[in-house]
Amino acid sequence: MEQEKASTPALICQISNLPDEGIDLEGDVSFEELDIQSDYRFTLDRPMHYCLHVSLAKQDVVVTGRLSATVTAICDRCAEPADLHLEVNDVLHMYKNILGQPIDLTEEVREDILLAFPQSFHCSEDCKGICPTCGKNLNEGPCGCGKKDDGDSRENPWSALDNLKL
Repeated sequence: MEQEKASTPALICQISNLPDEGIDLEGDVSFEELDIQSDYRFTLDRPMHYCLHVSLAKQDVVVTGRLSATVTAICDRCAEPADLHLEVNDVLHMYKNILGQPIDLTEEVREDILLAFPQSFHCSEDCKGICPTCGKNLNEGPCGCGKKDDGDSRENPWSALDNLKL
């Protein structure tokens, strides 16, 4: 099986003379090259790794493989940065009637990795978050601001709903 190390910034694959067993593409691409920018929640300073297999299926070209990346994400509970590993193990794209033409995989790979980003992220399962009164990270210990969660209705404006008989 032929193996190619991709050195082009964009994920462009030349389909002319594709061997029967197909070709493997493996390499790294930056999020910037995928037109994905860092924001307040995610820092994308490490590249995304891809392992793709390009093969023929009758007159069509099929691309399968996996993507992985580690990004820095801000925890939704405690607002601290932590590593988040993104994994896409089921890349699958089919291209019809393109034999002899180059394929730019950039847009499809971009969509695949974007779908792997979570809607919410917690640095750990047992993250305690921050105190709603003083803002101290409760993973570092109790805050001591005097705020207690004892179920008192003065502390929880929604506790009156517990007394409703429906």
